[in-house]
Amino acid sequence: VPLAAAVSDQTAAVLLEPVQGESGIHPLGGDVLHAAREACDRHGALLIFDEIQCGMGRTGDMWAWQGFGVRPDVMTTAKGLGGGLPIGACVTSPEQADVLQPGDHGSTFAGGPVIAAAANAVLGVVDDPAFLASVRENGTRLLEGIRGLGLEARGRGLMLAFRTDDGPALARRLLREHRLVVNATGPDTIRLLPPLTVTAREIDDALSRLSAALG
Repeated sequence: VPLAAAVSDQTAAVLLEPVQGESGIHPLGGDVLHAAREACDRHGALLIFDEIQCGMGRTGDMWAWQGFGVRPDVMTTAKGLGGGLPIGACVTSPEQADVLQPGDHGSTFAGGPVIAAAANAVLGVVDDPAFLASVRENGTRLLEGIRGLGLEARGRGLMLAFRTDDGPALARRLLREHRLVVNATGPDTIRLLPPLTVTAREIDDALSRLSAALG
């Protein structure tokens, strides 16, 4: 069913992940996100983006939606926001900001003072044009390096994946024999989510280990 046809006046909201992470790094594409925005505007539904994995600079933009030029009404974020400490946040546009009032909603990972201070520190580092440019540059280096090994790679920034015949077996071999941590998100997919602070030298070292594992 086309996305536009799936949204009606009975639709409360459309929830999308701009770059699908757990399924193996699949960017939805600007055409899909624009179609969702138009359908939601037409029927008065909210457009919600899950940026928990693809946000916080991971794709080379502060938020993944910025790279597609489609602004949501609501955005969720977590994980990278806390820099290793547990936090989750729901961010709304000004038009939706009064939907939840103090006391309406509680959360296990709500922003206590220590966690909120950590999140502010992380935002101060990541939300910087030079830092985000380095993510894009290193992401391109890694993506091109993977393709240079003859692999079918995809993704944005430092949120990448490549296709392989046996993902779990390759992930085990990389860890046990080459000390390289990767994640098999399916039988034929290896996902790569290096730290945003990764260096060009570390990327080249990882590519060398991957090449050795591939034989």
